Amino acid sequence: MATTTPAGAWEGLEPKLSNQILDAVSTMGFSDMTPVQSGAIPLFMKNKDVVVEAVTGSGKTLSFLIPILEKIHRRQDKLQPSEVGAIVISPTRELATQISRVLSEFEPFLPTIRHQLLIGGETSLEEDIATFREVHPDILIGTPGRLEDILSQKRGGVNVKELEVLVLDEADRLLDMGFTLSLNKIMSMLPKQRRTGLFSATMTDGLHELVRAGLRNPVRIVVKVEDLVGGGGQRTPAS
Repeated sequence: MATTTPAGAWEGLEPKLSNQILDAVSTMGFSDMTPVQSGAIPLFMKNKDVVVEAVTGSGKTLSFLIPILEKIHRRQDKLQPSEVGAIVISPTRELATQISRVLSEFEPFLPTIRHQLLIGGETSLEEDIATFREVHPDILIGTPGRLEDILSQKRGGVNVKELEVLVLDEADRLLDMGFTLSLNKIMSMLPKQRRTGLFSATMTDGLHELVRAGLRNPVRIVVKVEDLVGGGGQRTPAS
């Protein structure tokens, strides 16, 4: 739980959120947006690349999950069984699992949108490929190593030609943990016309290089510590 300064009602966002998303965030207990949400979501939905500098507890998880869900939900040509619309890369199994849990809370409201968690450890690559073929997920959430493995496998059958959004969560930690090569490999396999969001607590030289290589004219959003303290306490995701 974290306390953040409210930054407006979800209903006031432009472009407007779908009724299913509004019902979901209300049911989940998110009465108002946080500063990072009110800044990042409209830009993502207007097809901008974003670089968000915000600490844990800022509500950044919804800042990328909601635009991903909106984009997939609004597609005129629905994704085919092997096609993936979005990929979220997280540095650790724990963080990826946490994002998956938040996304699962939207499923009752958007039952046709499915996702798959790819973190290795408990499942083999072969098991993950089998699950992909069975579930036909629209969204992949995972750690760099397992995502690189499954995207590199021709027999895996993952089709990224229709991919619209790539998110690098906790990007500073991704680089600190030595995933630069995996990230570059993954990005090289994805369409250049995608939207990319990079979320990080700090901005380092390595991240600036990653931004130059993987993002197109990104808009930068900085959420200061003082923005995260104030009245109107509400539930926010832990990341």
